[in-house]
Amino acid sequence: MIQTKALDLPTMSFILKQCEEDMHFRIKDSQPGLFHLNSGGNRARATFCIEAGIALRLPEKSIIAMACTIELLHNASLVHDDLQDSETIRRGRQSVWKKYGKSHAICAGDVMISAAYGALADIGPHHSLATLLSHTHRAVSTTIHGQSQDIDATPDISVKQYEKIAAMKSGPLIQLTLSLPLLMADMEEHVQTAHQALNNFAIAYQIVDDLDDWQQDSQRGQLNLINLLASRSCIEEATYIARNRARYLLKQCEKELSLLPANCAASVIKAAQSLRTKTKASTHE
Repeated sequence: MIQTKALDLPTMSFILKQCEEDMHFRIKDSQPGLFHLNSGGNRARATFCIEAGIALRLPEKSIIAMACTIELLHNASLVHDDLQDSETIRRGRQSVWKKYGKSHAICAGDVMISAAYGALADIGPHHSLATLLSHTHRAVSTTIHGQSQDIDATPDISVKQYEKIAAMKSGPLIQLTLSLPLLMADMEEHVQTAHQALNNFAIAYQIVDDLDDWQQDSQRGQLNLINLLASRSCIEEATYIARNRARYLLKQCEKELSLLPANCAASVIKAAQSLRTKTKASTHE
């Protein structure tokens, strides 16, 4: 789970509440989808997007639409991911497929994806709408391609291939948290910097997750950097290398995000710092 710190902005909690209500309304006919949304989650991606939108002085309605889009896409990916990985528990209770069956889980994820595009269309007749929709489609497409590569990955892939898969799976949806507000603010020249920074964040996030789950992933035969490195050395050396790699990527991420205008990535920087602290607290070394 990405850790975030509450923002000291009077409009932040209000906009996040509006985003939550909008998500529920858009999938109100999907009981499995509502079951998933009600399971919790810290809405980190919505928070990143909302703060960026506020910093860039975008209209409140547009900020809600973009945050809703990103959270729905993220939660759809979780519902489908649990099904593909046969995960029975999500956020402390049954995953959607376990409670409602595989077919309903597919439908729940699908309706969230559809609702996400519907939400984005509601930013209104803005000149950047077509660009935002196209940008979002590319992010979703890359995420799906990354998931496919993860499914087909073999235990002998290189670390470079591992990082490529991690970036493709986790990077695009997080990148939307900054790229959509930047594009709407007509600041396209900063999008590449945001993408590179959040690419590093996504890889580091996956590595930290692997540090927690390497034993479980080993039993299930799932891709995990620690097990990949340990196959060529030992667990102690593998965790040492992985932790240092995650720290390096997070420092790079923080450095690059600090270059963005209006301090619009402040909450992402805090999340990166929190994640870096977590690598120091790991007991696997």
